[in-house]
Amino acid sequence: MRRLYAANIHYLTPQLLSDILGLGKSETYALLERLTRQELVVPVERGKYLLTGLEPERVLGNPLFIANQLVYPSYVSYWSALHYHGWTEQAPHTVFLATTRKKRPIAFQGHHFRYVTIKAAKFFGYRRESVGDLPVIVADPEKTLIDSLDQSRYAGGVAEVARALVAAIPELDIPLLIDYASQIGDRTLCSRLGYLLAAQRIPAEGLPVSATPILLDPHAPSQGDYDARWRVRVNLTQAPLYPEGLG
Repeated sequence: MRRLYAANIHYLTPQLLSDILGLGKSETYALLERLTRQELVVPVERGKYLLTGLEPERVLGNPLFIANQLVYPSYVSYWSALHYHGWTEQAPHTVFLATTRKKRPIAFQGHHFRYVTIKAAKFFGYRRESVGDLPVIVADPEKTLIDSLDQSRYAGGVAEVARALVAAIPELDIPLLIDYASQIGDRTLCSRLGYLLAAQRIPAEGLPVSATPILLDPHAPSQGDYDARWRVRVNLTQAPLYPEGLG
């Protein structure tokens, strides 16, 4: 256990344990069986174990850490990151992560983890954080909003993302936010972001605009005012999104 902790290992497979300790196959599985009986490791999936050590509640009570350990590479994003950064009061029941791999949802000891597969070109804008003294990879503030706007269904919807954007403005690096949106290369996303920034009277020059009219919320009916600058049909009630209104 000391060697595993020294190597900053929190998540095990039989092969990894064998490589670290120099054990044969039978010895490895015998050790894993013993560690499981002693509740020093907890099986999560077949052939995959979470290292809980002598403080299991420290690990098992940290769903962001657990979710991040189960798939590599991955980082916490979408609604979970909005909540982590303090921009939404609604704590999602599911932990949402971005990954370049395909991974089915996981349920583990009352926690639910959803892995959203994205292209490698979109896998950027994250950093290592300490959550409950354990390492977790989380989207940085700007990438959290870009990811959430890119796939709003994993972030509580466009209205929730817009409210989070308003809350986040004081701490955002706006040029970086615009740069991230441009890197994604999705003009639809850029138009939505440009409109939301303009609604807060924040210049959003340099963002490409959609070639055709789009809906602010792709999952809501096509109705509402049309913003010609960003080619956005504002099909959401503005009042809860923009406290000061558009003016």
